[in-house]
Amino acid sequence: MATKVLLVGLEYSGQPYENVIIETKGLCRPEICNKYAANALYEYDMVIIYPKSYSHFIFGKETSFSSSNEELWELKSKENKYDLDQVFDQTERSSELDAALKHGTRVIFLLTPDKLIQFFGWRSLYMGYLNNIVYKKIKSLIFHEKFSTKLSIQTDAKVFTPYFQQLRKDGWTLCWDFLDVERVQLATTPENHSLGCEINIGNCKVWILTPPSSPESTNILIKASLDLTKEEVQAHRYHGIFLSHSHEDKEFVHRLRASLVEKGVEDVWTDEAEILIGDSLIQKIHDAIEKTEYFGVILTPRSVKSSWVQHELEKAMNIEIVSNNVKVLPLLFEQCDLPGFLKGKLYADFTTSSSYEDSLEKLLRRLEISSQLSGK
Repeated sequence: MATKVLLVGLEYSGQPYENVIIETKGLCRPEICNKYAANALYEYDMVIIYPKSYSHFIFGKETSFSSSNEELWELKSKENKYDLDQVFDQTERSSELDAALKHGTRVIFLLTPDKLIQFFGWRSLYMGYLNNIVYKKIKSLIFHEKFSTKLSIQTDAKVFTPYFQQLRKDGWTLCWDFLDVERVQLATTPENHSLGCEINIGNCKVWILTPPSSPESTNILIKASLDLTKEEVQAHRYHGIFLSHSHEDKEFVHRLRASLVEKGVEDVWTDEAEILIGDSLIQKIHDAIEKTEYFGVILTPRSVKSSWVQHELEKAMNIEIVSNNVKVLPLLFEQCDLPGFLKGKLYADFTTSSSYEDSLEKLLRRLEISSQLSGK
């Protein structure tokens, strides 16, 4: 079966690929402008959206009005049916995109500076991104427009590496900074602005990239994107973890918790973050240990002497013994004498800065919910 690719706002000019259908279409209503209208978005295996102007996302390509600050009014003047609210059904197209992501469609958003137009209320180009989460994240970015060929390609760039390599030749013109947006960086500028990232929308991944600056980089972006698999759209899903620790080690616990949350672990339980004034301390912690899939004990000379950590650890070990499933995960932060019943367990070694990332990845692999277990 042929791979179907939809380009919204850009065109492919390279050689055709076997069993790949690439079309440039817009997000307009088929009943208004069938010639330019894309099929339902879940019909495609890959969708790349570049709303450089309103015309770009409505019709899929530039019009003579694209550079105008009165673009929406001029489109309506040309043909009344090109009124934005008539030609573009944002709600329906957004629903299609949600369904496409669940279906496994790979979705890439190319960034562009916004163009606000007062058209029966303020309108934003970013409505062309079709997703509320993406809209809010992109609206929060701080853009920098400049030209350079210098960039650093991160290890997570993977299939997009050839694209960023081409930008080293052709140059890039748009980079940005994030404000509290969890993401995986793909490429950065010398001053560490972002040129590409991967973010999660619910349980799905999407990619946000700086736009191509030449037909060559456009073609390479499309070719590289064809290597994305359906499985890569599914974001990693993780079991929760209870972090038992001595309060003297809270600085490390804060760092580890932040790292886990940034990687997508939503349920990271620490007593100081979860217990509210008036809660029963012991009952609340016992409930959390029972409900959280894993119990991570932060091992230091201080924690192994803590009666409270010992109490929590005994509770978790009892659950592990009764269930016959792994629950207790030793997380070594500082060298210490391990409790006897932990000596037979493999532990994650966080004792040095060089071992931190490797141990974090090992911990994430343990926490990850496999596709078989999650029923996907």
